[in-house]
Amino acid sequence: MAIQVLFFGQLTEIAGNAVGVPTAETLRGLERELWEQFPLLKEKKYALSVNQKIVAGDMLLTEGDIVALLPPFSGG
Repeated sequence: MAIQVLFFGQLTEIAGNAVGVPTAETLRGLERELWEQFPLLKEKKYALSVNQKIVAGDMLLTEGDIVALLPPFSGG
């Protein structure tokens, strides 16, 4: 299953763009895979978005989904 994972802000310093092909079928499963690949991510605060919508909780992922890890940000 092809899922694209994007990192932003300080999370890019941890993960860069070097993400292996995710095999998880759920959002939380993907998050656990990323924690195994990049243990420092587990210590960071971030929101998860799927296809440009911030989500809370778990959900099934489907072919072509784009998952982004978004660090805290402030706006004006």
